[in-house]
Amino acid sequence: MDFSRSEALHSEASEVLVGGVSSGFRKNITPLQYFERADGPCYYDVDGNDFVEYTLAWGPLIVGSNHPEINAAVRAQLETSYTLGAQHKLEIELAQKMVGAVPGIDQVIFSNTGSEAVQATLRIARATTGRDKIVRFSGHYHGWFNNVLISMDENGNAAAMCGGQPEKEYEDTLVLPWNDLDALTRLLQSQGDEIACVITEPILVNSGSCMPQDGFLPGLIEVCREHGVLSIFDEVITGFRVALGGAREYFGLQPDLSVYAKAMAGGFTMSAVGGQRGIFDALRDGRTVHYGTYNGSSHNLAAAIATIDILSQPGTYERMHGHGNAIRERLEAKAHEHGHQLVTSGVGTAFSMHFDLEEPPLRHADTLAANKEKLAAFRRNMLENNVLTLPDGRWYVSAVHTDKELERTLAAIDASMAAI
Repeated sequence: MDFSRSEALHSEASEVLVGGVSSGFRKNITPLQYFERADGPCYYDVDGNDFVEYTLAWGPLIVGSNHPEINAAVRAQLETSYTLGAQHKLEIELAQKMVGAVPGIDQVIFSNTGSEAVQATLRIARATTGRDKIVRFSGHYHGWFNNVLISMDENGNAAAMCGGQPEKEYEDTLVLPWNDLDALTRLLQSQGDEIACVITEPILVNSGSCMPQDGFLPGLIEVCREHGVLSIFDEVITGFRVALGGAREYFGLQPDLSVYAKAMAGGFTMSAVGGQRGIFDALRDGRTVHYGTYNGSSHNLAAAIATIDILSQPGTYERMHGHGNAIRERLEAKAHEHGHQLVTSGVGTAFSMHFDLEEPPLRHADTLAANKEKLAAFRRNMLENNVLTLPDGRWYVSAVHTDKELERTLAAIDASMAAI
């Protein structure tokens, strides 16, 4: 498969665009492709190659690309306004749809990116509790700001993940291993009166699609409430993806706050924070603030409303989960057939594949033992068979992946497993 035009464009871009990319992680992907257009569940690159794609632009394209209903909604809104910096009816409509779809949410605030929305939850938690410390889990991703872009060192302490992160900016962030309720309980028993909140991905999609162990998430919520600590689900990925009501619906749980982005606007820039009415008192009474020039931009809200309407159609999530689970079954079966050890983890709409692991991983540290070289070889073979996947072994399934795409994908899996 030829990627010469992409290579030439990357050389040209690197002269004027740092690294030749707009997000630093993309520069590490091989081959580094340039795309010309996207339609439904397919991408088309500048070298004339077409792909069934399971990247969904790292998650947002939950209803695929060039969707006629989103196009119509945004096109109509552009005739009226781009953004207003003021109030409009779409804010009410989208908020009502979210309150109606997501269990345990009475009110929402709007922002633009997941990173911004996470920071809003941390500020609300600190203003509400009067405490400064926050707890997060190793391997989870909550945006690229200094107070959350951290890992856990060999001594169990918070450590910066890149340069330019002064220690004082994350000195109030505590890091624990995920799926360890005892560790969290011990920490809250000893320091609970200093801790404002505990934030977690309800499914660790960012680092291997690790599932929560039975009792971990409800236990997290309960122990937080015992100590007056706010519980936060970072649903930037799981929101509107694992179910219309996200992880709250999927697991039947109601944390204090939840963060939404990616899938909620079908590819447009949109995020939100939801919770019960009282949790936002700190904003209403002025103890803290939530600002943003582009918050509630009308064309983004139009896209979000259209996306939720599409996802609300009966049978949508059953089809998506069924599509993804069929891929998982074929991956594992063909791997075994060709002498490869492989497990998958996650759910039908968002899952990961792990070569040379014996069991599905429970936390990020478990995924580090997976065979990355074999994964890279498999991904390149899938690319040669016109199926595009993410480099970390993660798969996303959209509402517009059909049996036609599934047939092509299963055939590509068969060929790629045989090739490696």
